[in-house]
Amino acid sequence: MIRQTFQHIPGVGPWREKDLWARGIRSWADFPAAGEGPGISRAKDEEARTLIARAEKALLERDVAGLASLLPAREHWRLYGDFADQAVFFDIETDGEPDQNPTVVSLFDSAGLHVFLQGRNMEELPAALATRPIWVTFNGSCFDVPVLRQHYPELVRPAAHIDLRFVCRRIGLHGGLKSIEDSLSLGRPPHLRGANGWDAVLLWRAHVRNQDLEALRFLVEYNLYDAFNLRTLMDVAYNRCVDELACDVPHVPVFDRGDILYDVSKVILALGPPERDPDVLARVRSQGGRDPERS
Repeated sequence: MIRQTFQHIPGVGPWREKDLWARGIRSWADFPAAGEGPGISRAKDEEARTLIARAEKALLERDVAGLASLLPAREHWRLYGDFADQAVFFDIETDGEPDQNPTVVSLFDSAGLHVFLQGRNMEELPAALATRPIWVTFNGSCFDVPVLRQHYPELVRPAAHIDLRFVCRRIGLHGGLKSIEDSLSLGRPPHLRGANGWDAVLLWRAHVRNQDLEALRFLVEYNLYDAFNLRTLMDVAYNRCVDELACDVPHVPVFDRGDILYDVSKVILALGPPERDPDVLARVRSQGGRDPERS
C-alpha cells in the first residue's frame, strides 16, 4: 500500500491521489521521470520525484519513523501492510478515580502477550512501549495515551499511532470496540460478554480491598481480550480500507485469536491458583457502586 501512496506530496490529498491512479500512475514506479510528461503538474513534479525517492529509501531501509513523518496521520494505517511486525496493540484499565491511575495494561506484539499491573511491574510499561514504532489502540488517542502520558512523562511518542476507532469509521464500522467485534463475529467467551469499563473498575477495587484473586484474574483476562482482539480488527480494517480504495495490494492475513489462547491461559494462571468462581463478575457488581455513566 505504501508504494501506491502519493499523499506525502504537498498538494496531493485523497482526491488528487485517486486522479493519479485513474490516469495510470498507480505506484511510485509509474510516476513520470523528468522529461516524460506531467504527473501532477510541471511546477510540482520535481518535488514529487524527490519525495518519492525519499519515501522509497525509507521503505527499503525499514525506516518507519521516516515514512510516518512524510504521511498525514490519517493515513498512517497504510504503514501496517509492510510493518505489521513492528506494531504493538494495547489497552489500559484505570481505577476510576479522578486521576485515572492505570491498573492493568495489556500489550500484544510479535513477541507475544505482556501484562503490566499497578503495584507490580507497571513502571516497566514505558520501556516496553518504546520498543515498537507503531501503536494500535481503540480510542487510545482520546483516552489510553493521554492517561499514560499524565502518569509517565517519559513515555516516548511512537512513529505512528493508529487509532482504530477512526479507521473503523471510514469503512462504516461505528460504535464501541465490543459492538464492532460482535458485528464482525469476533465476540468474546460467554463469561466475558457484557463486561464493560466500569466492571473493570469494580474488579480492581475488589482486588485491592479484599485481595480478591478471582477478581484480578477476570480483570486481566478481560483486558487481554481488549488488546489482542485489536490485532484481528486491525487486519480486517486494513483489508477493507485497501478494498475501498480499489488498490491492487495483497491483503494481510487476518489473525485468529485461537493461536494465542493457550498463552492467555498461562498469563492468567501465573497470577495465582484459580478458585473457580464462575460468578465473580456478578458478585463484584453486587458489592460495587453504580456506573456513573448510567446513573
